[in-house]
Amino acid sequence: YVRPAVGGFLGATEATREVAIENWLKCPLQTALAIFIISALIFRSLMVAGILLFTLLITLFAQYGLGGYFTSVGNWSGNLAFHLLVTLSIAMGLGVDYGIYMISRLREEMQATGGNWMESLRNTQNTTGSAVIISVVVLLGSFIPLVGTDLANTWGLGIYIGEALIIDVFTALMLLPLLVYWLKPKYVFGDNR
Repeated sequence: YVRPAVGGFLGATEATREVAIENWLKCPLQTALAIFIISALIFRSLMVAGILLFTLLITLFAQYGLGGYFTSVGNWSGNLAFHLLVTLSIAMGLGVDYGIYMISRLREEMQATGGNWMESLRNTQNTTGSAVIISVVVLLGSFIPLVGTDLANTWGLGIYIGEALIIDVFTALMLLPLLVYWLKPKYVFGDNR
């Protein structure tokens, strides 16, 4: 028995939509799990890995919110479609990258200043924080022109990555230091917790 179905471009589009719907949660959660495991191994700290994962999830949920908005207004090039699945993992990778820079530098500064949190945070924000901002500006400069294209895939990529970069810089420079200060992971604070 052969089940009749729609063929051609419409059939291919429907098939990719079905695959995307099945993977919208699975793929980003696999990426998040991989990042959690790798960062736990790098820092030898489940708490640091958890902090990084939390900042990642903020970006991920914002991406879902943007996709939901575009879907609700009928913008087919920005909705929750297959061509934007890859942007979720890219956005998560960029976000954790900035977090890793900040946590590593905070640890170095805490050791250099003898455990003085305020001085360590100020030094980290002045050096690594500035580098993160410059990196985000450069990346935004390369992704924003994609918004001007008529190609749906590249337009969506520019919008999603642009939003993620802005959120990532705020979480890395503002939220991450707060979480580190409140939770005081041993990796950063050593035995001075």
